[in-house]
Amino acid sequence: MIDHRADDVYASDFASTPRGDGVRDLTMTDRWNTPLGRPNGGYILATMLRGLGEEIGGADPLVAAITYHAAPENGAAQIAARPVRIGRRVQTGDAVLTQGEKVVAQLTASFATRTEGARVQLGTPPQLRSPAQYPDPRDHGMPSGGIFDRVDYRLPRAPGFVVGKPSGDPSFEIWQRRSDGGIADFPTLAFLCDSFVPPALELGDDVPHSMTVQLTAHFHRLPTTPWVATRIGTRHVHDGFHEEDCELWDEHGHLLAQSRQLAMIV
Repeated sequence: MIDHRADDVYASDFASTPRGDGVRDLTMTDRWNTPLGRPNGGYILATMLRGLGEEIGGADPLVAAITYHAAPENGAAQIAARPVRIGRRVQTGDAVLTQGEKVVAQLTASFATRTEGARVQLGTPPQLRSPAQYPDPRDHGMPSGGIFDRVDYRLPRAPGFVVGKPSGDPSFEIWQRRSDGGIADFPTLAFLCDSFVPPALELGDDVPHSMTVQLTAHFHRLPTTPWVATRIGTRHVHDGFHEEDCELWDEHGHLLAQSRQLAMIV
């Protein structure tokens, strides 16, 4: 079901207002909070990527690398953005998100105007049935509110850890889309790379919770329909940290974006 109450949320909440000299103001709302009561890391990435892109020319993002330095809060924040190199084909800049004196996150991203070129796709999309054939996990134990009201999820079954029975398999294949039924732009794809629960939580007591330290995303193309097939998984847990890989595919089997993050077990 499309949530028409969310019609303008992606546009308004990912936006920041230029103040001049590369500084932009924004408000981090509780609409993107995780169950821990703080703004989601993918939301932070989306706002910073959009703001930086607007500051250095508005071309399409190619790659974005974000490091999270401190826990964010709901409320006022500032993005300080600057160009690093403006080349003929690729433009690179960086941005720092602060709240008061606290540095929350730092982003480096490259942008370019895309042109037709060689295309080879050796990977395969998730093998999922139509989204209509899968349940909404919020009807089967997954929480609602905050970030879980910003995205419609469909998957074969609810995560085991949600109902106290972690499966031991730290991987998911799911459908995602904006809760307003809109088609994802690049900031939204950045958000969707980190919008679902960490699959490492399916390892149970070994990973009670995780918090992203660094995330790098590569952007390939935009979808033309709302649903995004998503493959997320963790293969390595070591000394209190774990990696998480994510792939986003459109409904026609084309890769949209991919990411890898390093997360800390907390």
